Amino acid sequence: MIDPRCFILFGANIVLLYLTQLVNSSLSAWSLHLMLLGPMIILPALYLKFRDGLLCCLLTGLWIDAALPVPYGLFTGGSIMACSILYTFRHRFRAEHNYHPIVLSHIINLAALILVCCKLNYGQLDSSAYWTQVLVTALLSHLCLLFISPWFFNVERLLFNLMHVDTDPVDLPIH
Repeated sequence: MIDPRCFILFGANIVLLYLTQLVNSSLSAWSLHLMLLGPMIILPALYLKFRDGLLCCLLTGLWIDAALPVPYGLFTGGSIMACSILYTFRHRFRAEHNYHPIVLSHIINLAALILVCCKLNYGQLDSSAYWTQVLVTALLSHLCLLFISPWFFNVERLLFNLMHVDTDPVDLPIH
């Protein structure tokens, strides 16, 4: 009833969030942190049917909301919305290669950062120190995404192979 790739992608998302939190705890001494939420939404939206991709993004969003100090439902709603938008335009992207998913992960990550900035700290929007911190976080996160996104997408595809599930996206456009 549910595509097993949904649970594989959800498990990979849990591992990426856990590793990001480990890195963030060691970077906290310098008041730096990473936000690497973009890659978690891309392959569920591009590889799975809408219902299965939405389930994976819903579970991922709930897990992120439970793990991070944000208002509950912030990332759940954001991940569902991002999954729905990506699913609408999924035939325009090549999911079986890394170029389009990497670019999409940067866009989704930037949208998540803007969502957090606007929702959580609207009282500090006129502070230059706040915007410096946001800029440093965004630059550091996107620099790390250049290396982490290809690795993460390839690990997810490798898990598909190891679990003997279909490695092709559902509804590939005919070329």
